[in-house]
Amino acid sequence: MMQSTATPTGGQSNDDYDYVFKIVLKGMSGVGKTNLLSRFTKNTFDIDSKATIGVDFATRTLHLEGNSIKAQIWDTVCHFYNFFCCNELNF
Repeated sequence: MMQSTATPTGGQSNDDYDYVFKIVLKGMSGVGKTNLLSRFTKNTFDIDSKATIGVDFATRTLHLEGNSIKAQIWDTVCHFYNFFCCNELNF
C-alpha cells in the first residue's frame, strides 16, 4: 500500500522545488518495497536484499512539465508502521 501527500511549496524553499510528495511504503515483509525504493531513487535492484529493520528513507527530485517535484519516501516494516503510527499521517 502506498500513501502520499502533495504540498505545493510555491518556490519558497531553499531546495528550489515546486511540489513535495511524502510517500510511505508499507506492506507485508518480502514483497519488494525496499527494491522499489532503491530502483526509483538509485536505479539499482538487489535480488539478495535483506529485510528492512525499522525505517529506510530516500528522496528523488524530478523535473516534469516545467515543475521541480521532490519525492520523500519512507520504506517501513509493516508491524513497525502499524505500532507507531495512527491512521492519519501528519507530516
